Amino acid sequence: MNCHRMMSSSLKKVQSGVISRDKVHIEKLALLAIIGPDSWNRVTPQDCSISLEMVTDFEKASRSDELKYSLNYAVISKDISQFVSPRQNYKSLGLLAERVLHHVKDGYPGIQALALKAQAGDAHIRSDDVSVVIHAPTSPQTPDELVIANLKLLTLIGVFTFERLQKQYVTIDINMPWSRQSEGNVEYRNVIDSVVSFVESSNFKTVEALVDSVAQIVTQQDYFTKHPDAPVTVKVIKLNAITATKGVGVSCSRTKKDFLGKPALDVGSSPAQLTNASFDLPVSHSTQITTDSGWNVAYLAFGSNVGDRVSNIQCAIDYLNSHEELTVTKVSSIFESEPMYFQDQRLFLNGCIEVKTLLSPQELLKLCKRIEYEELKRVKEFDNGPRSIDLDIILYKDEDGENVVMTTNDLVIPHPRLLERSFVLEPLCELISYNEVHPVTAEPIIEHLNQIYEQERDEDILCKVIPLPRIGGKDRFLKFKNKPVRDSVTGRFSTQTISPTYTMGILNTTPDSFSDGGQLSGNLESQVEKVRTMVQEVLKLSKQIIIDIGGCSTRPNSEQASQQQEVERTIPLLKKIRSDKSIPHDKVILSIDTYRAGVAKLAIEAGVDLVNDISGGQFDADMFAVLAEHPNVGYIMSHTRGNTSTMTKLTKYSEAEAEENTIEYVYGHEERGEATVLIRNIGRELAQQYAKAVDVGTKRWQIVLDPGIGFAKQSMQNLEAIKGINVLKNYSLARDEHFIHFRNLPVLVGPSRKKFIGKITGDEVAADRDFTTGTVAGACVGFGADIVRVHNTKNCVKSIRMADALYRETP
Repeated sequence: MNCHRMMSSSLKKVQSGVISRDKVHIEKLALLAIIGPDSWNRVTPQDCSISLEMVTDFEKASRSDELKYSLNYAVISKDISQFVSPRQNYKSLGLLAERVLHHVKDGYPGIQALALKAQAGDAHIRSDDVSVVIHAPTSPQTPDELVIANLKLLTLIGVFTFERLQKQYVTIDINMPWSRQSEGNVEYRNVIDSVVSFVESSNFKTVEALVDSVAQIVTQQDYFTKHPDAPVTVKVIKLNAITATKGVGVSCSRTKKDFLGKPALDVGSSPAQLTNASFDLPVSHSTQITTDSGWNVAYLAFGSNVGDRVSNIQCAIDYLNSHEELTVTKVSSIFESEPMYFQDQRLFLNGCIEVKTLLSPQELLKLCKRIEYEELKRVKEFDNGPRSIDLDIILYKDEDGENVVMTTNDLVIPHPRLLERSFVLEPLCELISYNEVHPVTAEPIIEHLNQIYEQERDEDILCKVIPLPRIGGKDRFLKFKNKPVRDSVTGRFSTQTISPTYTMGILNTTPDSFSDGGQLSGNLESQVEKVRTMVQEVLKLSKQIIIDIGGCSTRPNSEQASQQQEVERTIPLLKKIRSDKSIPHDKVILSIDTYRAGVAKLAIEAGVDLVNDISGGQFDADMFAVLAEHPNVGYIMSHTRGNTSTMTKLTKYSEAEAEENTIEYVYGHEERGEATVLIRNIGRELAQQYAKAVDVGTKRWQIVLDPGIGFAKQSMQNLEAIKGINVLKNYSLARDEHFIHFRNLPVLVGPSRKKFIGKITGDEVAADRDFTTGTVAGACVGFGADIVRVHNTKNCVKSIRMADALYRETP
């Protein structure tokens, strides 16, 4: 024993002010000691441990390999075990640590510096480890500390719905100063009790807010009133929050001064008391918006699966628009979806609406409920059950564009289930900026949709629908079933059509048709018989057929018929078709090929379902207004430039024109070089017309795009346009604060018998191009077309059906 008390080279170095870089360690020497009440408030010996980190100089020992020149950790361990008596009451863990530290430091002069950690595993039932760490000598760089580690608690924390409905585990570590003057030290039992009481009644969105509040709770102890500069460090780990980790979290260091001016926290409650049994999201600021505020922006989700669903949706939109303090500014596409919670019910039609309003969130909620229950007579038998209409507020922004976050018994914004519903997120992403961030999660909303698609659930496969006029009280739609697909290059998700492609049969009634020489012109009975034949041919392989009837040639440089001539060639035929009882009208979709609003209006009255406009609304300023009056009629918006006399001279598509606006390719086509100058110009020009149509009141759900094969395009440009169909479907245009997202918008392609085919094959006569048209039609399906317009329906439907089997479905 004396050899360890002798003056050594180590001590000489301490006296000379030189500190060694060598250390001797004793890790968790097990002891029994009375250190105050245990977990069950009994004053009995507790299992404790002592760990030491002793700075010394064992250079001579390392060279000579002789233990006598170092600290003998075996001897020191035995000495401490004998020194600590299980019968003596040390009163606290800190006093035990101090007694042992002095004993060791005084007894072993070879120790230049010493760090001692005394631990107790049973000091408190809620903590695995309470310890006191003290040093000799003391210095500002190595302060003494009380450490409460691995405090495991259950609390309500997070922003996702599943997190709001079930408490989860967090662990908390707390470090605070420890004074050798035991008077006034923090009583760790009080700290643990306060933190447990607070955290387990807490309600937070983020661990950042939780960790800061725990630090404030600790600094409310009496010790910190006398020592306002004393730091407290708190670390919170959220267990199993991310699959690939054991836990993630944050830490912070605070003093009492950091909380000056903030109200003290009630240990028995959290800053936001639970007010809603099903979902409660705390807010840190007032969300009361009155009618004195300016125009606010809100996003509503709609859903209907009872009665005439499209009529319910349109009526709800009309009721909203009729309110003097609200204007509907945008409406999404309509998606048909499976019931999400209660499956034994009819399919839903879903979508989203953007409104500008002077109404507060609470007032807007009242309006939505009045429309649901008073205007549209919704009957709610149980939650998530059938409904004529459902209007939910999903997002709300004040007049400054700031997101409102609120939670009450009646209303939670953002909607608590927004992030788990593809049938809400998909239409919402049509209306908001691609960079729009969720106000609670701080992640782009589009990324939340991608996260849903990563789960590959069948219920997230949506069907985009174009409502058509009902026949015999039955719904009729064009349906485009969309499956999420991850891009192999960018890793992003887009949706691709997986439902069968529609065949559109062409019926020209003009005497100067380029394709058939006017064979059916003027003969009404022959025209109807041609329709019957096409219907019979196509319905052998498809469930529906589209018949496109045209009364005015639109080929380049053709002489244009008058509106009266066009009416006389088409309207009687439409009426006769619709009155023909041999035609299965629920399977036959009639289209009018016209750019004139007057003709379109008469055709709609005669029973037409689609308006096919080769000008995309450029030739007649009233076209969009007519469509706005008939939201259950589809509209094919084709790309062209100039008019029938000038379009052949307008085939130059420049880089400068493509870059006129800021353009985003939201699914990464640009990175793959697919967004050619031609496609970018077509997309930009169609997006501009699309914006005009929507501004007038045409609904997004009505619109189908057409790249305009043969119109204002040279031969090879037509091939380029076909190859770029998928890019065009997902085109995104942003200009200033305005943006347009097509998001897998349906696309029609009309390559049939076009001149560019003849240039490649050498077939000068248009009717001789049918075989090759079938080849091109199949290729169009492969590149993403949803509707292919052809003359020879008998053979082309086979090509289209084969392409479907290859690219879209199992044959």
